[in-house]
Amino acid sequence: MTKAQEVVLLLADLSGYTAYLAANEPERAPALAADLVETVVRQLRPTFTLEKLEGDAAFMVAPLDRLTGLTLLDAIDATTAAFRTRLRSLKQASACTCEACRRIPELGLKFVVHAGDVVTQRVAGRTELAGVDVIVAHRLLKAATPAAVGLERYALLTDACVRRLELDPVALGLHGGTERFDFLGAVTVWLRDLSPAFIDGDDDWTPPRRRPVLETELRVPLTPMTLWEQLTSPENRAHVAFCAADRLASVEEIVEWRPFSAFTRTVKLPGTRRLTARHELEPDGEATRLRVRWWGATATSDEARREHDRLEQLVT
Repeated sequence: MTKAQEVVLLLADLSGYTAYLAANEPERAPALAADLVETVVRQLRPTFTLEKLEGDAAFMVAPLDRLTGLTLLDAIDATTAAFRTRLRSLKQASACTCEACRRIPELGLKFVVHAGDVVTQRVAGRTELAGVDVIVAHRLLKAATPAAVGLERYALLTDACVRRLELDPVALGLHGGTERFDFLGAVTVWLRDLSPAFIDGDDDWTPPRRRPVLETELRVPLTPMTLWEQLTSPENRAHVAFCAADRLASVEEIVEWRPFSAFTRTVKLPGTRRLTARHELEPDGEATRLRVRWWGATATSDEARREHDRLEQLVT
């Protein structure tokens, strides 16, 4: 057993996962959930180190002296945004009607963050963190305060975390509460509502400065709303008529989503290449002016041309 060290303990957990798993195909739902947990872990690194995966949750840790309150909040916001982007990308990836694909939007994300002292010990041949504060952090995954104030997607910070990282819960507009546990006593907690981050709206995305490998502009005799449905509906895109759980690695990433105005997606190509396409819709009388630009390496221009041809077939 090692000397105690001060750390920040973070648990990122999929909310709604039990209901999601119970209603789905046992071979597909876990794969989709694992993909989302991987998205969370990837975003939290290197600020946090993965201690271990615990089913639908990731247990992560960071030395207290290497973290600030602002860094913590930024990490939570960035991870929430990455999770939401992946959730939306999986939803838009397929016309599949299996329960695992259909219920993807029901999943949410919650964080529990606590600061305290831990020790490292060997258990069954592996190294694990131990101590009362590790227990406190895990117990808070079942905290009653979030439900009492009507929150499902949230970040729960203990008062110990808030004080040690010098955060001002009042200035941040956090909801306060108290959790009580046998043998552990009362734990003051502060809640940050993450649900606004899951509402579709303006996404902060900036086009690359380099020139597109291809661009086109079309006048389509449809209203922006009708054309939007035509362009974004999985049923109208033959290349996504598969279960998302079966082809997670090839799911396109939706990096911008402004309903009836613009959307941007990035597609993985063989090797390390990527192709990014932005669709902009502008009302033009009873029609819509559609502008599409594709970015990528020079080698992606052929794929951009193929996408251009498919687009023209779809809207003409």
